Amino acid sequence: MALQGERSAPIARGSLTRSRGSWHGFLRWQAMAVPEQTQKYGFASSKEACTKAGALLVSAAVENAAMRWIGVIAAVVLWGCAESPLEELPMPEERTVRIASDLLGGTEGEPGKEYTFTAVAPSRPAWFRLEWDFGDGSPRQVLIGTLQVRHQFVEAGTYTVVARLLDQATGALWALGTVVVNIRPTPPPPPMVTLPAGRFLMGSTRDIAEQPVHEVELTHAFLVLQTEVTQELWTAVMGYNPSWFRGAQLPVENITWWEAVEFCNRLSLRHGLQPCYTRRGDTVFWDHTANGYRLPTEAEWEYACRAGTVTDTYAGDLRQPWGACEEEEPELERIAWYCRNSDDRTHPVGQKQPNRAGLFDMLGNVAEWVWDWFDPQAYQRHEPKDPSGPLSGVRRVVRGGAWSMGSSALRSAARLSASPWHHSPAVGFRIVRTP
Repeated sequence: MALQGERSAPIARGSLTRSRGSWHGFLRWQAMAVPEQTQKYGFASSKEACTKAGALLVSAAVENAAMRWIGVIAAVVLWGCAESPLEELPMPEERTVRIASDLLGGTEGEPGKEYTFTAVAPSRPAWFRLEWDFGDGSPRQVLIGTLQVRHQFVEAGTYTVVARLLDQATGALWALGTVVVNIRPTPPPPPMVTLPAGRFLMGSTRDIAEQPVHEVELTHAFLVLQTEVTQELWTAVMGYNPSWFRGAQLPVENITWWEAVEFCNRLSLRHGLQPCYTRRGDTVFWDHTANGYRLPTEAEWEYACRAGTVTDTYAGDLRQPWGACEEEEPELERIAWYCRNSDDRTHPVGQKQPNRAGLFDMLGNVAEWVWDWFDPQAYQRHEPKDPSGPLSGVRRVVRGGAWSMGSSALRSAARLSASPWHHSPAVGFRIVRTP
């Protein structure tokens, strides 16, 4: 079952994508693409290539009155040069500086602490200098004959650290490296509930994708976040808030599955835990031996939601299990925000009654990303112990239903799905970890 009935959200990031619909935006997009030719034509930087391209167009316009219209394009090209986020184009591997540091995971740090950065280059000139730019407004540090520097970020923020290795004799750029660092205070550990290992009946007869009902054994105890991840926690870790509805204690939403995975790794590093996920391109690998934060498997999610119950919801059976927003569901009203009582928005976490395990909003408020790929026939091939879903797929499973959905989506066994790139005000997540 795909996500239905969600209202559209504005694009919070990627203004370039939004502007391509207009002629003005199209020209700016083309102008910003000019730096991609830098390396091909041997320019020292993307801005040099871009600016020279604009200058050539200006010359053509001046020399030929019939080509004055080129001057307009030249202006746009030069503007694109100034706006281009690519100051330097990626260097060949042998001319790439790797930036090592004592930041957590090489990226996570706190304001007010001093960190050591080391430039690691495959080769370097006999006489060189190294220029460090930490992207925080501090003066650029220039070092001669040494590859290591110490730096303290004063303010919280996300910064791009750039290391330029230059030939001291000629001033030519020899190698270049960048790394994005996330500097902010570490939030306290979030409240989590420990669930013991156990068996339960997974699925239902309500929908073919929920069949067959089958026994699943979870062989390990695990910790579950007591509420959905809040905007306060998300912002403390990630430094931005993508949510459509704003409020510190509202669940974060409008995030992709990829962003949820990144959050798990960042919070793990902050709390001294081993991150569970490694991403290579469009593939994420899960290290089952890691003790960091992660998304629950679909089986873990349903086990946590049911908390020992076998009914439609953890408060009891629904009067109309296929109901929409018109049908009154007294049992659901006590435990969930859904389309009948939500007033078309999310609500602060933890306001409804929890389930027997002490978990809030397992149904309603926002639907929740889980680890598994979606397959409508997955239950026919489920492993009896610790299933984690198909090895590949197109859509990821989303569980629990949301403020915008009817009661049929707010059952403990109901399965929704969405592209991992999908984001909407109806989808958030909660985290688990294996101690």
